[in-house]
Amino acid sequence: MRPFDHVHGIDDLKSLSALTTGYSFLHGTYNAIEKAYDGYLKKFGTPQLVAVGLTGDQRNCMHKAYEGGAKKYGLNWIPKLRELMLGSCPMCGNSAIGTVEHYLPKTYFPEFTVFSWNLVPSCNTCNQKRGSKHVNGVAHHLLHPIFDKSILGRLKLVTRFKSSSTVTQYELGFNDVAFSADDRGRIMAHIEMCVDRRAFNLSTNVQISKITARLAKKDISLWKSVIQDELIIMDDANVGYGWEASCLRGLLDVDVMQLRCILVSKLLQ
Repeated sequence: MRPFDHVHGIDDLKSLSALTTGYSFLHGTYNAIEKAYDGYLKKFGTPQLVAVGLTGDQRNCMHKAYEGGAKKYGLNWIPKLRELMLGSCPMCGNSAIGTVEHYLPKTYFPEFTVFSWNLVPSCNTCNQKRGSKHVNGVAHHLLHPIFDKSILGRLKLVTRFKSSSTVTQYELGFNDVAFSADDRGRIMAHIEMCVDRRAFNLSTNVQISKITARLAKKDISLWKSVIQDELIIMDDANVGYGWEASCLRGLLDVDVMQLRCILVSKLLQ
């Protein structure tokens, strides 16, 4: 979960003009879609917006333009979003990125299908988990990687560990004391809607294995300093927004005995 900016130079309205003249089904829709997008920007992408009400053919035209990413419509930047090296998914924190997310789902809001402020790079697991749930009726609208830079810039994901004699369970938390009650509600709702538990658990297991390998021949008194050094390197490299860094922060939060319990099982594998 991190802030994100598109490369400058994307002209959404120029693309809209090309689309509404290039597709016969979209003739005459420019003003309505332009007004809707203006409302999207002014209201920070709230899912409470009322859809324009495009016909099935018009919706198909917008979806086709998105899938094609045609240069003639100024949309050749869309496929490049899948190739960006961000270190972690802006929407959930997973390190795997390879798809594009519609902040407001294109099924319900086809008019925003190709607009830059509605598109962010994403991982496939969180994209599938959200589906088309982010619409009118949700209690909290999702964090927007562009509009919510202030929140995301201050957000520190922290993995919470609950250890027993046989198993350690993981929960994705955050530095909640840094936020107001309203912001905490949004962040928790965002995590609930976006984070795929299976993918998060797998990532956490992998990160624990990695840090365990680094600690294997070191005295237990040095474990936390090694973990802290790893986290500093990640933050300095601007990759401290994801689940790997979250895991390290969580390991720093537990006491030495719990840290030993979490890591020793990996040492014995």
